[in-house]
Formats: sequence, structure tokens, C-alpha cells
Amino acid sequence: MRRFLFTISLLFFSFPLIAQESNPNFFHDLSGFEDSTGTTQLFYRVYEPKTTICTYQDDDGDYINYEDSWYNNHLYHLNLNNLSDSILVQDYFFLQGFCEPKLSFLEDIDFVNRNPAVYYQFKKENFGSVEATILLINPDKQRLVLNSFVDFEAELDFDASTNTLYFNFLDWKGYGEVTHKLLKEDSVWTKDQYSEIDFNTDFIPLSFVGFNDLNKSFLLVNADSLFYYFEGNKELIYTSGNGYFNSFKDYLIDADSTSTYLMTDNRTYSSKSDIFLAKRNETSWSFKELLPQSNSKSISISTLQSGQVYLSDTTKVFFSEDYGETMQEILEFEEEVTGLYKKPDSDILYVLTKTDLYKVENGQPISIKQVPVSNEETSEIPSAVSLKQNYPNPFNPTTTIEFELDKATFTKLTVFDVLGRKVRELVNETRPAGTNTIEFNATNLASGVYLYRLEVDGVVQTKRLTLIK
Repeated sequence: MRRFLFTISLLFFSFPLIAQESNPNFFHDLSGFEDSTGTTQLFYRVYEPKTTICTYQDDDGDYINYEDSWYNNHLYHLNLNNLSDSILVQDYFFLQGFCEPKLSFLEDIDFVNRNPAVYYQFKKENFGSVEATILLINPDKQRLVLNSFVDFEAELDFDASTNTLYFNFLDWKGYGEVTHKLLKEDSVWTKDQYSEIDFNTDFIPLSFVGFNDLNKSFLLVNADSLFYYFEGNKELIYTSGNGYFNSFKDYLIDADSTSTYLMTDNRTYSSKSDIFLAKRNETSWSFKELLPQSNSKSISISTLQSGQVYLSDTTKVFFSEDYGETMQEILEFEEEVTGLYKKPDSDILYVLTKTDLYKVENGQPISIKQVPVSNEETSEIPSAVSLKQNYPNPFNPTTTIEFELDKATFTKLTVFDVLGRKVRELVNETRPAGTNTIEFNATNLASGVYLYRLEVDGVVQTKRLTLIK
């Protein structure tokens, strides 16, 4: 399947160091496709660094407050037919309760038949002291919980022709080696309905990079080498001998079906992300890095014309008609370019910078969306109890509820239906002073309007939320 560019890594470790000073929020990772009606569907992320007050109890029983950092890095969906813009998948990290971390981290996502409403995703989630698990969520919102710790190595790809989902993840039960799984769709998916794919014919542990639905081939890597797997045969594309290749996280298939652009994800360690071209000749492979001197790259290709590729180098955008062999500079922006998407059968190119999303037509860039201004929370202890409006709203199936406390105190947060019947108790404990954030998962509830009520020291506040499935 032609993959869309979702560079997933420990982004919050490095991004704050490169965000603009005046507004720390910034855009990154643009991707897109044309749906069955010909409408352009774009996907991008907004990184939003934040600070909060974390409270813990010391050995003497006193509550200690200190400022700590967290982030939102949600994946947004922009429908260019009606310009609707909404969060598709939440991605965040923050401290809750008595400094307990909460993490929802999008590893990878793949859409089915170019339908923005039907997709599979890998997510890593952490709730306080509970060990992180990987969750596989199908279009019916079912969750397949894989009982294994995953260390940012998850990949998945869906073959619509056979309703088969290929995926792999780092399984500590397998002595730390990446295992390769095959999951076939059924009416209900359970943990027992997967089986292993044996790519390790020479006992080399191989990691799944992706599946090419044009010719039903696989790309596989281990620490040192990149392989092409087709009809049971494995071909060596390139070997480096330096333990580098496990950093491949995304790829694009050229219209010729045998040339592959591979993107590494090194943002955990530095700001550099590399792009390589693996091109299959009659009996051998060529392999080279594109823009080797650049530390900031993005890529988009023409899905209809072989060899046509768009590349960004920091603030500049280049075009090539020969697989990146020769490149012509076509655009330059004031801000760093963080994503590209070329609309097929058109001269329209969408360019994402840290601050703007541009539509480029006839060589003229027009900004169609700007990065939201930071709404950084104050680091001071609030002076009164306050219940905030949930976000997003309407939502499906999860939303975030925030409330502020002027001191550590016993707190209740409850969800009711419109008839006043209690449907969920979210908080019933002593909570720390400052901003408290709770995720409400309404997977098992019916669509409709609900009320959520905060009760603290005789103060009662109520707001409405709307669930749409």
C-alpha cells in the first residue's frame, strides 16, 4: 500500500528546542490523499508545548507543587471540500493526579481504500504506574491489546484486496527481537487471531517496513541491511554495517512500483531525518541518499508519473523528474518547511511550514491555514475552582476534561445522561491543586448529549458534552 508520511517518534524530546520563540506551537508532518470523490484530504500535526503544576506528597504529608512540561501533538484532518478541520487522533503527554504520567502516543496509521473515516492505528498508552501497552484499533473502534511493551518500533500496513493487516512490534517476550505478525479481518478480532509470518529464513531478525500493494512485495530491515521480499524470495537491497537501518519509519512507492523512497526517523537523537531512494534494476539494486547535506527534509511524489519527486531542504522546495538525480529549486519560504503533498494530475502542491499551510498553484503560494497561537496555561495555582469545557466537542470516542483546583482536596467528577442518570464516575478521590486533566472514553455509550459535573468543597459546576458516532 502506498504509505502516507506520518513520522512517528519521541517528538517531544527534541521539538521544543527548535520551535519558534514567539509562538512555541508549530506545524509538522503533512500528508494526504484523494478520496473516492476526488476531494483532497490532508493530515498534519500541531506540536503544542505546555506547562502545568504537578503536585506530590512528601514524607511529612505536605503537598509540594512544582512546574513541569507536557505537550499535545494531535493528528489533524483537513477536508478541502468543506474546509472542516478536526482532530483525528489525539497524541499527548501530561502529568495527572500526584505527578503520574499519562501518555497517548500515535505510532502509525494506515487508511483503507483512501477513506479518511476508515483507518487502522497503532497507539501506545500509559496510565500512571500501569505498564505501557500497544493498542490496535480497527475502523469499528475495537481494541486489540497486545500484551507486550513496545519501544517505538511499531509498523502496520493494510492490504485491502485480501482484508489482511500486516504489522510488527518489539516484543520483549521474544528476547527483544521484532516479531512479524499477520492478522486477518473477521467479525470480531481477538488476541488469539494472529499468527507469525516467518521472514527470518536465515535466522536474522527482520523488521517490517511496509507492504507494496502494486506488486505484493515487502520491505524488511534489520540493524544493518535493507531487504526486498517478493513471492518467498528475499533480495538484499543494501547493507551499511553500521546498525542504522532500524530507523526507517516511512516509505513511498513510485509509480513504477519498484522504486521506493525511504524516510528515517532520527528525531529522537537529533533533528536530522534522511531520505533514501532504493531503485530496482533488472538484476540488482541501486541505493542512495537524496539531499545528503540537508538536516531538514520532506518529500512528496507524483503517484501518476514515474520519477517525479518534490523535496524540501530547510526553507527551500525542489522538483525532480529523474528520481532526484537532478533537482530544480522552485520555492523558498521564510520558515522551515515541515511537510509536502503533491495533488495527483494537477499542478497544485501543498507546503507545510512551521507557521503556515500553503496551497501552491501556478507557482504562487497562498496561506490557507496558520498555526494556532499558544494558549499556554499559567503556572500559578488558580484562585478558585473552575470546570473547563471538554475538548474536542463534539467527540468520538474520547475527549479531554480539565478542571482547576485552588488547593488539594477531595473531588468528584461524574457524567450523567440528560435524564440525570449517572453513566460514569471519572474522579472520586483527593486531587492536587492546579490544572487536572481527565480523559473520558465513551466507547460503550450511545450518541447524544451528556452532562459532566464537578463537586469540590460544596462547589458544584456542570457543563454539557456531545458524543457523535
